[in-house]
Amino acid sequence: MESGDPPATWHGLPLLLLLLLPPSHEGRTVRHTLPRQRTQDRPALHLSNGPGQEPVTIMTFNLTKIIKTSSSFEFRTWDPEGVIFYGDTNPEDDWFVLGLRDGRPEIQLHNHWAQLTVGAGPRLDDGRWHQMEVKILGDSVMLGVDGEEVLHLRQVSGPLASKPQPIMRIALGVLLFPASKLRLPLVPTLDGCLHRDDWLDQQAQTSASVPTSLRSCAVESQPGIFFPPGTGAEFSLQDIPRPHEEPWAFSLDLRLQLAAGSGHLLALGSPENPSWLSLQLQDQKVVLSSVSGPGLGLPLVLGITLQLKLTVSRVVLSQGTKKEILALPPMGPGSLLNLWAQTQGRLFLGALPGEASSASFCLDGLWAQGQRLDVDRALSRSQDIWAHSCPQSPGNGTDTTH
Repeated sequence: MESGDPPATWHGLPLLLLLLLPPSHEGRTVRHTLPRQRTQDRPALHLSNGPGQEPVTIMTFNLTKIIKTSSSFEFRTWDPEGVIFYGDTNPEDDWFVLGLRDGRPEIQLHNHWAQLTVGAGPRLDDGRWHQMEVKILGDSVMLGVDGEEVLHLRQVSGPLASKPQPIMRIALGVLLFPASKLRLPLVPTLDGCLHRDDWLDQQAQTSASVPTSLRSCAVESQPGIFFPPGTGAEFSLQDIPRPHEEPWAFSLDLRLQLAAGSGHLLALGSPENPSWLSLQLQDQKVVLSSVSGPGLGLPLVLGITLQLKLTVSRVVLSQGTKKEILALPPMGPGSLLNLWAQTQGRLFLGALPGEASSASFCLDGLWAQGQRLDVDRALSRSQDIWAHSCPQSPGNGTDTTH
């Protein structure tokens, strides 16, 4: 158990229970109000609406009417980090977050009685459904996973009805304040699904926004990064591992699980000229090219790592025992190496800005200089990218909506 501060008594942790509720939200417009219905009966909700996302759903509860003080749901993800739900009565001084870090449950809370960050329980980023329960009994708050209690916080709770603000809001898959306000930094976006959820008292719920999940949870998935047609992401070259200096060298490794259509897999360039060096899908081949001349290609083979090795004078494209070498022009103001000397240097993944690409593909992994890149930490990305999962067959990923 970890704590960012000395032990503290929390009389405001009732918020923890309420957090597992469907969303409603002060300060944002609630699009519609759902009729009172069993949330267990609705389809599973995908928790991510992409970077800068709106909440998948928000609920509000009148704390003066709360009798049942437990909430439960089932949860599935391949993503090791993100927000499952957020709750507050006041975003300044009374809030709670349940999320994942390194695949394990983490609670962050902040109120007048305590400020805590606590991690506990098993890894949940295995793609299986896990049952989670949060409940308040007396002065204690408990977190259960798959029928076992993994966290018990004592002397941390008080009557919900005694809170200064009687209205609580619960948001699924998002924070209702900037991520910089968290006690310990966390990437909020979570590529996961939630269903069979039961949040506190139906009689105490005052509103709930209509769920706006962009993805269907009915599709069977596997770990990876999925780019539907026309989607892309970009990293600043300043934010990824730097090239080796003496002699100058840089490597990119990627492993394709699924691939269809034609278009860019990746490119090195700048916003003004995004494809100084590019790797594309074309006619069941991967084709490497630069601005200096014609390209060269290898047959498309899934499941075997593709490697790009850049030096001052050439780029080596290899897969297994096959290899192709692309010569680079002499050093000059327009050379590829200068991309690392400017703040506008970019690594593009998927479709380039403005490109009408039909390529869709799943990456089992992407590494720069041997270090895995996380698309959640990209400078920007399309909201339809599946950041930590892929469909098990190509056709299942083309429709990202319910």
